[in-house]
Amino acid sequence: MTHKSFALALALLALPALSHAQGGSALVGFQNHGDYLLSVDGKPVPAAEIYKNERAPAILVLTTALPTHVLLTPRAGTVEKVNVMKVARQPDGSVNLLASPTIGLIGKFQTQGENVSFTYDNRKVVLTAKPPLVGLQKAAALKGYSPEYVRIANAYKPNPLALADLKKEAQPVTVRVLFGSWCPHCRTHLPYLLRVEDELKGSKIKFEYFGLPRPPQAWEHPEVKRLGVNGVPTGIVYVGGKEVGRILGEAWSTPEVILNKILHTDQAKKGGR
Repeated sequence: MTHKSFALALALLALPALSHAQGGSALVGFQNHGDYLLSVDGKPVPAAEIYKNERAPAILVLTTALPTHVLLTPRAGTVEKVNVMKVARQPDGSVNLLASPTIGLIGKFQTQGENVSFTYDNRKVVLTAKPPLVGLQKAAALKGYSPEYVRIANAYKPNPLALADLKKEAQPVTVRVLFGSWCPHCRTHLPYLLRVEDELKGSKIKFEYFGLPRPPQAWEHPEVKRLGVNGVPTGIVYVGGKEVGRILGEAWSTPEVILNKILHTDQAKKGGR
């Protein structure tokens, strides 16, 4: 997987564009992906909520650090004021904008590298891509990094038979996952394993996650070279300190199933010898 700059991501969002927010129709399904950080006049605004609607496409920024909430429309390159009364939070954590949500044009945004900036009320507003998670991490760090991890994990339904077998595992097992928080495939499938980990609390199976920097540095990382990793996510299963199998490619659609199969191989049963 390769990293797309924030600016490029905005440009790509514009390709399948639907009707503009000012056209009177509602915009539904804004999701908080945790991809971006907001600063105003150089000061971080950690409480800002930044949502993305990939169908519209549009970026919604909810913050009290500005006079109003704002809506960025990549297709037009514009920033608009959002009527707070038109923001409808949904039980699942998403946000909808009711019909005719914008109340005025702020101006155009500019892109510079991975930054997107605009001026509002004589204040410099900047959106930047969040730095990737790097190094050894626990599940809590991943869940805290992106609401998307939590949302997908909560929705995933692991195979109950595979879970039942895994809970009976008698040998200590470690699953180390190399991933990139910048990687779309990781963002989609790694939460499945987070859910599996939650289901296996108290078992002999432990999980750890190793975050890589963005490419090209990712593929030059010593851990990648040492382990012979060719893509992410890669889950390496250890029994008795010895590797007994890997979770790769399509196996990530049901990681608990492939993990259970790996632990039933002769090599795993012999303690990785």
